[in-house]
Amino acid sequence: MAKHKITMRDIAQECHVSVATVSYVLNHSEKEKISHETRLKILQAATRLHYVPSEAIKSGLNRNSNLVGIIINLKGNDMSGKKLLYYDLASELSQQLKLLKFDSIVITTQNLEKDVNLITKHSLDAVFMIDVDNTSVQHITQGYYVPIIFLDCEVNDHLFCQIMPDYGHLIQKAHKLLGDEHPFLMIEDICSHILKEQITKWFLTKDIFINASGADLNTFLKSHKGQNGVIIGDLLALYAECRSEDNHFAVISSLQDSPFFLPETVMLPVSNKRKAKEATEVLRKMLDLSYTTENNNRILLDCNFI
Repeated sequence: MAKHKITMRDIAQECHVSVATVSYVLNHSEKEKISHETRLKILQAATRLHYVPSEAIKSGLNRNSNLVGIIINLKGNDMSGKKLLYYDLASELSQQLKLLKFDSIVITTQNLEKDVNLITKHSLDAVFMIDVDNTSVQHITQGYYVPIIFLDCEVNDHLFCQIMPDYGHLIQKAHKLLGDEHPFLMIEDICSHILKEQITKWFLTKDIFINASGADLNTFLKSHKGQNGVIIGDLLALYAECRSEDNHFAVISSLQDSPFFLPETVMLPVSNKRKAKEATEVLRKMLDLSYTTENNNRILLDCNFI
């Protein structure tokens, strides 16, 4: 007996929705405003039932615009090191999207909740969001009905894929390589409060420096003279090396090539290029209906060389 070919009707029956709803979801259409939860349920059912999309869907002929948005969420007084990391990540995402035959548009905002209507006026096939605070997620995603992938933030919502370094593992590794259970921390002023809390919990409050406007880097380093430090951010680490007095650093690096650090500096690279490759591969699988939600949609990246 020939094996039954799974159809949209099978998926509709499995999910208790209409065939039209399944069609809208599988074709990534925005004609109907279908919730992310329903879309995820349909995509999971399609994968579980081994649904094979038509060649039109596979080739992307049903895409609306062939345009992907890259949204960089900033604060009004961000330092140059943070901007460098985020714009570099956006550039790497754009390069990877070109390989998938997508165009991209980079949008920066300092008030994502206020600017969400401006962002949604673009007809986008998907959206990458960089460093979004979890308190804004519910509000900003109400107007999106296309795949959304969050990078360098923890949004605490299983409906959306989140890609970030495995900071807990990396910090423990830095402690071990430095031979110090209580190093200090230097970090950019990220927007994602959950992620910031996950990072800073490994350090004493007095040993944490957040690189925000008005923060005194020189005073902090002088007060920690001769101590070991963990630094997240390439440019911040370079500043620290230039101003340090007998400090030894472990740097969690995002840039592809960082040849300017001192030989004794411990490097723990999780490059933006690698994040971009992971994110675009997830997007490709979502559009090809081959993406499965494992580990609660959280993709944690360890060091490039380990």
